[in-house]
Amino acid sequence: MNKIIILAGLVFFTQFQSQELQKTMIPKITNEFEKITIQNSKKKDDDRCIETPEGRNEIFSTSEGGYKLSIYYENSFYKSDKFYYKNGYIKNKSLAFNTGSPVGILYHFDKSVKLTKEEYTDEGYSFTPEKVIMYCEKNKIDLPKGYHDSGYQARVLKQVLDGKKVWVIEYLIPDGDIQKVVLDGQSGTELEKKVVPFVSR
Repeated sequence: MNKIIILAGLVFFTQFQSQELQKTMIPKITNEFEKITIQNSKKKDDDRCIETPEGRNEIFSTSEGGYKLSIYYENSFYKSDKFYYKNGYIKNKSLAFNTGSPVGILYHFDKSVKLTKEEYTDEGYSFTPEKVIMYCEKNKIDLPKGYHDSGYQARVLKQVLDGKKVWVIEYLIPDGDIQKVVLDGQSGTELEKKVVPFVSR
């Protein structure tokens, strides 16, 4: 009987830990219209990183045909990327790995503030972003949380290899080169693992 109680307690604790981890790891993003404020535009027009009272780091910059706002969260592997038209209206927004590809839904808006498309960026990836994070933790690959203003940070990219959707993970190894790992987007199987020279980006 005691073993059953202990086991039930462990299951509950694991579920609680997982829920708490999800809260800190995955920021919320909605399909609601947004408009960037003039105050933010003036505050960040030098492209530097601004730390907010909520513990976020925001980088505002000009982008082709408008503006870009990247928001980094202290305890998260993900950031919010938001692109705006020149009039300040939202053009598209999504979550992305801090150094990597978009995940989840990419929301597209037209200049009249209408939501025109919801693009499911994880389509074809049964091996989900969360499983990629677990793979990295298991293999001691240090994915960046929050904003880092210098140094090479591990990145996670979505690519197509021989007609197949894959995850590409690149991270620095002790000798100064880059370890590149390619995972099957469906199964998570390692398709390739090789060392490539470090090239500054």
